[in-house]
Amino acid sequence: MKITILKACLVGILAACSISAYAGPITGDYDSIVKEYIDSHMNGNYKLLKNIMNSDATFKIPRAEKVITQSKPDVVDAMKQGGSTEQNCKASYEVVAKSSALVMVRVDFCYDNCVQQNFLVLEKDEDKQWKIAEVYKIFNDKEPGMTEPKVIANN
Repeated sequence: MKITILKACLVGILAACSISAYAGPITGDYDSIVKEYIDSHMNGNYKLLKNIMNSDATFKIPRAEKVITQSKPDVVDAMKQGGSTEQNCKASYEVVAKSSALVMVRVDFCYDNCVQQNFLVLEKDEDKQWKIAEVYKIFNDKEPGMTEPKVIANN
């Protein structure tokens, strides 16, 4: 009888621990952050960008054979100095991978002569709020008359 009560107590403790450790389902809360990122890019809204990025967020941009890294303050200050510039492009995005703590998203800004692909890495902060941690910006040139950029290699 004592062993049965002990087993029941252990099962109860394990159930309570697993319930408290369960983070819950992956929600689409990150979706609003991605849409706000697109809005900040399309309209030069530095205040919005500042709010949706974590404090140590970085932007990485390839230039020739180097990668330039910019900090959040650098990017926000550049946007502030540039004023609210409206971009003449179309935007779309796709979730590449997601978990309950990390989401990777590709955002395409399609201009007349190129596509700027932004790969966003979103993470949950201490308050369990989604914030952008990293942005990788890549420019793909389009050839005249093409609607998509020329692809050199495919996997």
